[in-house]
Amino acid sequence: MSGRGLDHLIEQNETDLGFLSAYGGGESPEELLSLIREVICEEMKIEVVDEGILFSLEKASLPLVASDISRRGFLNGELSDSKVEVTITDFGPEQRRFIERLVEFIQSE
Repeated sequence: MSGRGLDHLIEQNETDLGFLSAYGGGESPEELLSLIREVICEEMKIEVVDEGILFSLEKASLPLVASDISRRGFLNGELSDSKVEVTITDFGPEQRRFIERLVEFIQSE
């Protein structure tokens, strides 16, 4: 294989594998914090913890069920009718949908 062939193969793999970042995972705490800050609203609280980002929200009649915070990318979730607290360890489609759903809920009140 010529040198150009190897360069082309490397370029092709970099291009073809870029979509994997859409699935989340492997973010540093600082990257997680930045990604989550972009989608939350002011009622939501976040802080960096050892495992990731601690997310919390206190609001009556939250539209959540326990399985919402027990999926991949969530850790140590606690849920009541008026409070959710969970550590976000990855930021993929499920975490984005979770936060966006809560933002819609808050804005619809």
